Amino acid sequence: MFDANELRILISGAPGEIDVNDWRNHSQYRAPYSKEHPVIQAFWRCVHDFTEDQKRKLLKFTTSCSRPPLFGFKELYPEFCIQSAGSEIDRLPTSNTCINLLKLPEYKDENVLKEKLLYAIQAAAGFEYS
Repeated sequence: MFDANELRILISGAPGEIDVNDWRNHSQYRAPYSKEHPVIQAFWRCVHDFTEDQKRKLLKFTTSCSRPPLFGFKELYPEFCIQSAGSEIDRLPTSNTCINLLKLPEYKDENVLKEKLLYAIQAAAGFEYS
């Protein structure tokens, strides 16, 4: 049997810091993105630089849960995925939490990517508010 804390962890995910390298290693990309694509490289640099709170907000924005899976991102189903949202730099990133999908525009500038991503995750307007 599980005590209340163990049950909470099983349902809500692991407490503690988010392992960005684990998250990155268990992520998928849809063409034209790949792990070597400049936008994806910039995205992960931004995530590495985020505070823990910002990482949790990004995770919640993309998966609807602010904690990683108990046994790491290899247990996230479906796998976290990033796809292009086109090249319009005025667009904000969006997500589809049902399938753990981040729709990321093809920003040419890393500072713009970070600014737009932070704006999107901190706006806190998601499906639950519609």
